[in-house]
Amino acid sequence: MGPDRARAKGRLLHLGQTVLILLVCTAVAALFDRVGIRQENITMVYLTGVLVIVVETGVFFWGIVASLVCVFAFNFLFTQPRLTFRIADPSYIVTLILFLLVSLIAASLTSQLQRHAQLARKKEDQTQRLYEISRSFLNLSGLKEVVCHGIASIYAGVQRRCVVYLIEEGEGLSQPYYLPGHYLDGVEVGDDTLARWCLKEGAPCGCGTENFAISQWRYAPFKSGSRLLGVVEVYCGNTPLGEGETLFIDTVISQLALAVEREQLYALQQRNQVEIEKEKLRNNLLRAVSHDLRTPLTGIGGSAEFLRHSYDRLDRETAMKLLGDISGDVAWLESMVENLLNMTRIQDGKLALQVKNEVVDDVVAEATARLARLPHTRPVTVSLPDELLLAPMDGKLMVQVLVNLLGNAVAHTPDSAAIRLAVRGEGERVVFEVIDDGGGVAPELLPHLFDSFVTSPGDSRRGIGLGLSICQSIVQAHGGGIEAENNDIGGATFRFWLPLEKSKEGKTCLQSAVF
Repeated sequence: MGPDRARAKGRLLHLGQTVLILLVCTAVAALFDRVGIRQENITMVYLTGVLVIVVETGVFFWGIVASLVCVFAFNFLFTQPRLTFRIADPSYIVTLILFLLVSLIAASLTSQLQRHAQLARKKEDQTQRLYEISRSFLNLSGLKEVVCHGIASIYAGVQRRCVVYLIEEGEGLSQPYYLPGHYLDGVEVGDDTLARWCLKEGAPCGCGTENFAISQWRYAPFKSGSRLLGVVEVYCGNTPLGEGETLFIDTVISQLALAVEREQLYALQQRNQVEIEKEKLRNNLLRAVSHDLRTPLTGIGGSAEFLRHSYDRLDRETAMKLLGDISGDVAWLESMVENLLNMTRIQDGKLALQVKNEVVDDVVAEATARLARLPHTRPVTVSLPDELLLAPMDGKLMVQVLVNLLGNAVAHTPDSAAIRLAVRGEGERVVFEVIDDGGGVAPELLPHLFDSFVTSPGDSRRGIGLGLSICQSIVQAHGGGIEAENNDIGGATFRFWLPLEKSKEGKTCLQSAVF
């Protein structure tokens, strides 16, 4: 239904209400006249009818119409001579004039009282809405959710389309945030040139202001203290914002500014905490590396120096043993350097996955082959499923995960312990398990196994405690999970799983500028 048709329907309804109330008042007045009630009371009946009409219709115009109709009806039906508009007694003229004035005044006062009551209810509703909006901002977390809620609140309160720009690092404007479907019907996003002017001057502009009033958008900066946070654009179109709308919008903007500043401060605090943790990690890493590199390098240097000076006097068996020690130390150093490089990439957020479908059997075969080249290693029993398994993964990194887990099992179990690598498909994921019967892990150490620089107390073996932490980061980057537990055969089980399908990437609100 169009607005013109709705207004016509409203007028017909008011007309029907007016006619019905006047007919009821006339019937009551006729009853009063028949039983001999004085005519002053009849005028009160009509006056009551006028007040009821103003209350029911809510329009002062119908009160004026009812007042005039009541005067003529009273004159026609209840003054002598009856059924004519002639007035025999001049005193009735004064009565009719006073009745008309009283009716008009009463109708006017009633109409004003209604408007004040409606305004009070509207202000009460607006105050309640603002309170709910202010309270709801406290329960939000995340910059995107906060901005989205601010836009939705403005639209819900004044039915005006809204855009928000945030100031990003480098004082640039972000992509516009707005609700989906709000730029149909030929309404385009506002001019970001005016948004930049608004930020530069720190003053509102656009429709309803002194600056660029020709624009169909109203631009308002929002800030916390003296720090600008962004710009809110509200669409005016051909209808300027009213005083109540402007007040509501400004109130929501102030709440939005507080919430945005809170989220930005929290994000800054988180970044600072991450930087502190990174610095601690680097310091620990340097101390651990300087200590653990010295032992294999000393062994390599000593063996090489001994070979150089005593080569002619050494038998082949001794020389091959020294060369084997050098080769083992080099392999260990190579593995540790690989772990260190991956750890730095993980900490800097630069660990790029080269994910493609890999045959699980091939990855396991490569990992066991690399394990065999490490010093002091032992055979590993491998259990693979009968069917061919393909899983999306970075093969090189997954080999490193398996080598780290198997190497840990070799290093931290007695020589008599059996080690088994089991792989199986389980629904929509593939599960890898490294199982041993070498005594298990201390219960107090289990919750911290995947933290950086965690080693067993009193463990004299080489290692800086990065292997399991790197395994966890790589597996989680693949969308999987990893865990450790003591098993029923007197050892430990390290288990991780990977999804069999690539995860679907979702669009962020900043990328699409729509949420």
